[in-house]
This record gives sequence, C-alpha cells and structure tokens, in this order.
Amino acid sequence: MQTRLLLMLLCLLSGLNAIALITNLSQPSRADVGGMPPYQTLVRDPDFTRAVKSIVQGCSVDVTLAKVVC
Repeated sequence: MQTRLLLMLLCLLSGLNAIALITNLSQPSRADVGGMPPYQTLVRDPDFTRAVKSIVQGCSVDVTLAKVVC
C-alpha cells in the first residue's frame, strides 16, 4: 500500500516537473557582472569587438550571432 502511494506521488511530481519544463516558468538572468554594461552595449562597442578579435587571432567574430568562427 505504501509503495503504491509512493509510486503515485513520484508520477505526480514527474508530471508537474514536465509541465514546468514545457511552460518554462523561469525568467532569464539579467545580472550585471562586476559593474560591466549589458551584453547589447558590449556588442555595439567597437573597442570591445577589436579586443575580442585580437585575443582570438586567426578567427573572426560574428557579433550579430555572438560566435567566434575559426
């Protein structure tokens, strides 16, 4: 009897977890790190783009996709 109740509870919790994953209840993170400006500001900053390109020599940076292509 207790095993059956535990199994039903586990199924219920699994179902609730699946619903939460499907509806995506979490909010995206918008935290500033070390007082740095948001991502959009950095992407538009030519000095930042130039610095990233100099670090990854031999590669190109596609700032519209935020990808490094080597």
